[in-house]
Amino acid sequence: MTAQEPPGPLAGLEQAAHLHSLAERIHHAADDLPAPESTHSLAGISEEVEDQVRVIAGVFASLAHEAAIHGRAAKQHPGAADALAHRKVALMTRAADPLGWALAKLGEAVAQIGRLHEISASPRTPERVQAIDTARAALDDRLFSAHRHLTDAAGNLHRDADLLVAAASGSRRPPAAPPAHRNRTPAARPVSTPVSPTASRTLR
Repeated sequence: MTAQEPPGPLAGLEQAAHLHSLAERIHHAADDLPAPESTHSLAGISEEVEDQVRVIAGVFASLAHEAAIHGRAAKQHPGAADALAHRKVALMTRAADPLGWALAKLGEAVAQIGRLHEISASPRTPERVQAIDTARAALDDRLFSAHRHLTDAAGNLHRDADLLVAAASGSRRPPAAPPAHRNRTPAARPVSTPVSPTASRTLR
């Protein structure tokens, strides 16, 4: 049985370009999330979160689709896929873990948005003010966490793309650092407000 020739640099560049493209989509989603302690209205924050949930879920679905397509091809044509193709899928799907965490945190953020809508419609009392502050602190915390998971996923994809290029070309040059986050990175995690008995049940 003749051994397959290793894939050339062009194949590595094509595979890496796919990973870089996914990383850029995730970076943009992180950039477009509402910043913690945003002054935007609750309605505006709700729309921004909705938009980015759609984007991130789309990227997440594309990772699952890529893994499924690769798995079916490997089953139907054993030995046909080269090592680079296997490596690309392995590196791509590693991003699914932080993306999944980001979606989970955005799910919790949506729950806090619903809680804020409910509280805002209640009679004005000192307890209402405290409940709003608690829910808003929880919302900011979830947005911060989602942003962090997204930047982790994008940064990992950028580094993994460079590893693919190096593997295909036989280069031993270390991968370049991922591009700096362009718009913002929260300076510090929002300080959580102590949870009162009336706080949202989604807080953990």
